[in-house]
Amino acid sequence: MADALNGGDTLGLVLAIGIPVLLTVGPLAFSAIFGSIYQKGKRTKLLEREKQTGRDPINNLSRPTGDKKVLSSSLMWESVVIGPSWWQMLLGKIGSLFGGRLNAYSETYDWARREAVQRLRESVSASNFDDVINLRIETSMMSSSSKSKDRTAAMEIVAYGTAVKYEN
Repeated sequence: MADALNGGDTLGLVLAIGIPVLLTVGPLAFSAIFGSIYQKGKRTKLLEREKQTGRDPINNLSRPTGDKKVLSSSLMWESVVIGPSWWQMLLGKIGSLFGGRLNAYSETYDWARREAVQRLRESVSASNFDDVINLRIETSMMSSSSKSKDRTAAMEIVAYGTAVKYEN
């Protein structure tokens, strides 16, 4: 009987400590594990799409290269909205205490910039334009307010430029 009682006390102790620990650390662990797997998959798919692109039609020159006459032009733009995971936000807050580069954010935002430019490449090719000139990339922070504390919830990256079609 005493052994059964001690087993029950042990189970109760494990539950009393385990449940609060699981509820506090569990979401962060979930975010760290599955967020990194998800983001790695997104980066891999983007790299494959970038490799499939032949001649890069995008440049940041203010006018077309060469002597070809421009037949038509249009403003083209693509955007991506991205936000860091809970784990990345925690790493960012810890890193901001010490200063330096915040790798948790920079990898995520680098992917978003590359994704916006790749989407622009793909939409230009699908629209039968030859080049995009005067490429610009704009970034805007989206924040949420909570009791007078603004915090970054997400970031929107917009890649845009003038798509041109040349005479043949």
